[in-house]
Amino acid sequence: MAQAPPSANGSAGRPRIAPIPPGGTVNAPSAILAGPPAPRVSFGPALHRHGAVDGGWWPHSRNAPAELPGLIAALDSRPGVQVQRLSVHRDDWDGVPHRLTTDKGHRIRVDWFTTIPRHTVSVTTAGKGTIEVLVVPPGTAEGTAVTAMNMAATGPGAAQAGDILTASEAQGRLSA
Repeated sequence: MAQAPPSANGSAGRPRIAPIPPGGTVNAPSAILAGPPAPRVSFGPALHRHGAVDGGWWPHSRNAPAELPGLIAALDSRPGVQVQRLSVHRDDWDGVPHRLTTDKGHRIRVDWFTTIPRHTVSVTTAGKGTIEVLVVPPGTAEGTAVTAMNMAATGPGAAQAGDILTASEAQGRLSA
């Protein structure tokens, strides 16, 4: 049987089995190989811009256990970055776990708050400080989401997540 692609949530090597519909059968193949979708992220060359968000991320859903591993993997793939902790706004996510384990066996602490800015993930890294990531809401139109992620990654100054989302929505209305 073919193996599922590795994933950040430890499900590597386990096939995903399609459910059998009530009163029916499933024709071969009965195993559906579906890994998590690739994370949609945009980071500038410098990940640490004090007072500003350092990049943008457009998750596919509000499901924290399914989405956060992709963000961790995208950040850990950058030279010199190793994620140690994530801080998220509680109202932005469903089912926030206390810890996640990466494919490499690193345990990542996940904390949630209602006092940090909405649409932001604060990422504590080993020796690199904190990376602030704009979270574009999953249901956002593609053009607006791409604009927001690019603004977060390359925008000058100290733009905050809410300001970037508002500006990208306005820009999307102007170009429509």
